[in-house]
Amino acid sequence: MNAQLAIMKVTLRRLVTRKRMIGFILFASIPALVVFFASTGDRGPERLADLYHDTTYGILIAVALPVIAIVNGTGALGDERRSHTMPFLALKPIPRWQIALSTIIASVVATLTVAIVGVGLGWLAAGAATADWGIGAGPAVGALVVALGYGTLFVPIGLLTRRATVIGLIYLFLWESSFANAVAALAPTSLNHIALSAYVDLAAGISAADALGTLEPRVGKALLKMAVVALVSLAFTTWALNKRDLA
Repeated sequence: MNAQLAIMKVTLRRLVTRKRMIGFILFASIPALVVFFASTGDRGPERLADLYHDTTYGILIAVALPVIAIVNGTGALGDERRSHTMPFLALKPIPRWQIALSTIIASVVATLTVAIVGVGLGWLAAGAATADWGIGAGPAVGALVVALGYGTLFVPIGLLTRRATVIGLIYLFLWESSFANAVAALAPTSLNHIALSAYVDLAAGISAADALGTLEPRVGKALLKMAVVALVSLAFTTWALNKRDLA
């Protein structure tokens, strides 16, 4: 357990650097700033609520957090390999699944740290502007699904290839934003659409709900799918640590 915690702390320290966190938090805070400045005008509560959901899903859930989670996920073990410190980690007398689990948890926690700030600030701004303090429930669970999905899926990919971040961005902006949006049957292959299904379950009626495709708005199903993704990622990362040349 002490070894696992040590690996987790080292990974978090590498992922959660001051400059990186400042940039990530500013990126994730855009919806909150938009709603805050819009609330100083003459928009009514309903229009402000629509603006909040449009910017929160369109910027935070669909773009900012996935990009942040991809960077964190691919870097959790990928940075170790690029800095040539992976052999030292692999030589430690620790079961490979524990190394995999520790780095996956660190990846998810690093993304959730940013998500808490971004969602929290937006929730405060929208709650104060609309007097509806339950308005942030959908974004909160959507952010959790994004952190779990992307934050686990891209850990083994980051270990196996130096181009993992590029692969993740292609998946996000080409597959999810283009193909999965255009073809309803492909929605279940998109982590972002699964996150949207959880979001919509707690925020029915938002305009983004039209992009669900064949998915049903269910928080429980979305979280269950992310649990499966996490388990597959753990198994695949453990296999890679056992079988691949980690030099």
